[in-house]
Amino acid sequence: MAKTELLQYDVRHDRQEKDVQFLAKQLETHLKERFNVLVSTVEYGIKDRHLVRQGTTEPFIKSIKKGRDIIQALSPNKIDFERENAEVIGFEKIDSFLSDPETPLNSKMLSISPEGGEGSKYQHNFYDIFTLKEKNGERYVELSRYSSGLTHGEYAKRLGQNFKNPPQANPIKAPTELNSEEVHKILHTEHDYMSSFDFERIWTSSLVQYCVERYRLNPGEPRLFNALLNAADEIWENKNRKSLGQKYEDFADRIPSYKEAKYLEEKRVRQAGGQCPGKSGADINNSPFSVSEFANLGNDKYGERTFECPECGKTNIRPKDELLKNCQHCNSSKVAC
Repeated sequence: MAKTELLQYDVRHDRQEKDVQFLAKQLETHLKERFNVLVSTVEYGIKDRHLVRQGTTEPFIKSIKKGRDIIQALSPNKIDFERENAEVIGFEKIDSFLSDPETPLNSKMLSISPEGGEGSKYQHNFYDIFTLKEKNGERYVELSRYSSGLTHGEYAKRLGQNFKNPPQANPIKAPTELNSEEVHKILHTEHDYMSSFDFERIWTSSLVQYCVERYRLNPGEPRLFNALLNAADEIWENKNRKSLGQKYEDFADRIPSYKEAKYLEEKRVRQAGGQCPGKSGADINNSPFSVSEFANLGNDKYGERTFECPECGKTNIRPKDELLKNCQHCNSSKVAC
């Protein structure tokens, strides 16, 4: 069963964030998880029989491998190594199948990523649906990511699978006649979830955007973050009250008064529990989705911090603002630092 107290958003990471567009995207993604809706959509191009991120030519599988190597070199905790290696194995299968020119359009691959065990840095529970599409005569792959509340056993039961290895290593071919929302519905027959259309109405409302702007002006302020969560909840709850003919006060499409803003800041944040893991208020826990998030460390005064050793070929990671004299793996002095 899903946890009662669920993973939360680490507002401390936002205090030094200068990219307001990135910050807004983080907030939107968090709300999508909280309401059990489509978390994100990404498009991959196809080049030389590999999936590539839009605007790049490097196979995305290289980013996944690079991210795995970086995080495993940085982290002495080996609890996630099997999961991270499985992610590489699974994406290689997706990559080769969907980039094959003989694969029919609308072919789909379903990749399961349950939360990690105790001590794991990966605490999101989600699944990805990869769909092969075509636009203007060019093939591409659309990735739709959904949050989930299924356990390993529940995934296996619904999908008829016996996961001897981590599920990430075993992507599954999904029916071509169903779109990603329909596949999502099959996996979520026992609880409510929000449609992308309903979420968009909440996210674009004047009330929520007002709360987003206040938080962007004061990133990392817990009261303003909780006001955003409560504002989104108010809009959704009022929609349900209206449909039931109940009394409600609709302030979704106007700027709240001082009293209403204080109410949103001070109201106890709903703990989003149940079969599917939404999220609660501002706290200190944050979690990556994928090893690909570690593929690019920020540059420092010397430039890129990651590079391959010309002797052993393994990835080196420089400490920030420091140079390396020798390879961190084979001790070669030929590292290009």
